[in-house]
Amino acid sequence: MITELLFGRPTVTLSTPTSSLDRAKVRDIVKLATKWCVANFGVNNRRHKPFKVSIRKQVSGSPRYGEFNHIDNTMVLFHNNCTTVKLLVQTLLHEYTHYMQPIRGSYFKLLDEYGYVKHPMEIEARESEKLYSECWKYVKNNI
Repeated sequence: MITELLFGRPTVTLSTPTSSLDRAKVRDIVKLATKWCVANFGVNNRRHKPFKVSIRKQVSGSPRYGEFNHIDNTMVLFHNNCTTVKLLVQTLLHEYTHYMQPIRGSYFKLLDEYGYVKHPMEIEARESEKLYSECWKYVKNNI
């Protein structure tokens, strides 16, 4: 509140509802979080096209926070389902982990064997979500 009075703009925190942010602010947060991921996890050089991050509104199907499409090398974040900045950052970390994994060769075979909850790649992606506070430090200092 004091920051708003001093600087005339609201402070974005991890608990900020994404619905209170305009598209430009959501895009800035995602760009900075992606930059943090590249610096900390690297890039997947096995893929033949650069990755893209798309921020969309999910309009049908069972609600999902995000998805990684290994065919077109795109991470999709569903901003209407990621209700807080924390959830948006965690989702990006999760999907970025999938981008780094050998999805094409192993994911579906392991899915048949382990199911979704016990899938080793999903466990790894859920673990990477725990890095949200480190990622957020970078984002909030550069936003």
